[in-house]
Amino acid sequence: MKIYDVSSPLYEGMPVYPGDPEFKREEIPAGDAVISKLSLSTHTGTHIDAPSHYFAGASGIDDVPLERLICRVEVTEFPNFSGNVPAVFFKHAKNFPLSLAESLSTSGITAVGCDSDSVGDTAVHKTLLEKNIAIIENLCLESVPCGEYLMVALPLKIVSADAAPARVVLLDSVII
Repeated sequence: MKIYDVSSPLYEGMPVYPGDPEFKREEIPAGDAVISKLSLSTHTGTHIDAPSHYFAGASGIDDVPLERLICRVEVTEFPNFSGNVPAVFFKHAKNFPLSLAESLSTSGITAVGCDSDSVGDTAVHKTLLEKNIAIIENLCLESVPCGEYLMVALPLKIVSADAAPARVVLLDSVII
């Protein structure tokens, strides 16, 4: 079984979305051990957007069903997708046109990911999130061949948050 870690590493000086706070990690002595204090946006690195990112009172990241985040995913070149599996990751993605977001929102897709810092503008986000489609941004897909995989995308369980950093892996086969 091949495992692809498609998560962006978090480090000081990493690129962040314009206007977002920079990632910072400070080591703090704790007796004989060391702990780290983190400062970051919920949209730092690879992260998953929840409906509350754009809709007041909507579900937060802790309410996104895990079935949407642990499922089959198609990795494909932007903007093509087959719709044969519940999720799609786009390689070499650019800002999604609204027509693509509308097509995804009616296709049965439950999660969409991209290797760029954003799927697109406010209208694109709202179109996807109003259908409870999980948005996964800042993926590292360059070394992943196009095809189908098992996706495991686990965001930090931050109560009512609009998004959370996530570790996302793809498995090319599963042995049970």
